[in-house]
Amino acid sequence: MIADRRYAYGDAALADRDWQAALDLFEQTLERVPHWPPAYLALAKAALALGEKDKARAALERVLALDPADHLGAALLLARIGGRPVAEAMPAAYVAALFDDYAPRFDSHLVGQLAYRAPDLLVAALDRHLPGRSFAQVLDLGCGTGLMARALGSRAGRVFGVDLSPRMIAVAAETGLYAGLEAGDLAAFLARQPPAEADLVIAADVFCYLPDIAPAFAAARRTLASGGLLAFTVQTHQGEGVVVGEDCRMHHAPAFVRALAGAAGFTLLAEDDAVSRLDAGRPVPGALFLLAAP
Repeated sequence: MIADRRYAYGDAALADRDWQAALDLFEQTLERVPHWPPAYLALAKAALALGEKDKARAALERVLALDPADHLGAALLLARIGGRPVAEAMPAAYVAALFDDYAPRFDSHLVGQLAYRAPDLLVAALDRHLPGRSFAQVLDLGCGTGLMARALGSRAGRVFGVDLSPRMIAVAAETGLYAGLEAGDLAAFLARQPPAEADLVIAADVFCYLPDIAPAFAAARRTLASGGLLAFTVQTHQGEGVVVGEDCRMHHAPAFVRALAGAAGFTLLAEDDAVSRLDAGRPVPGALFLLAAP
């Protein structure tokens, strides 16, 4: 109980941006419960805010030693400070745990408070560049609670969805919009699809959780019929390649995305700037892509 109270006080200090008090309280917590990953993660956040990267790195490495699957996302913070390759920064266990917890309030929080509109932006882009086109078979990557299928409406025939979070899949199933749903990894899902049958592979606000999108591009290309589309949003940055942003999501340089698309055999149909949501009240820079399979 003492450790719980110390941790709660530390969490409150973090919320108040009193970094030193938070650090002291999390250290006191760990004196009593030295094998508790959440306390090490919280200590790392306080240490980072104070500029103590070595202390933060040591705490994050301890999280990973105690939880190799990384349900808490310690590798993300390590990647931000150069302690892990970006390619290892977004473990599936972390994403699944994050959205399992988020599922009950996902729609109301994302749409109501964060002004999320990636599905609507993608549908508007499809209507703008391919007016009147419908898609007999759609693969909805990272389908969440079904917002993308809802936005597609009558444009979509049979929609098949995949998401890492079983709880998200359960909510999506209740919509009745999907011909099939699967809880699991999107690359494995794509690998099991018949080749050259899908008309649209779509990923709304999904690739920000995927450090390496090249395999997803290649797998999507295999599943698409000639003239089929890969449509998606990304969060962007002004540099090169892919980086872990301050929001602990993946940010892709647009030129990097274009290069990967070309390498996978796609033709660039459209690329638009697209703000799909807010973060701390500020627009999140992003882009929307429509890629066509030859």
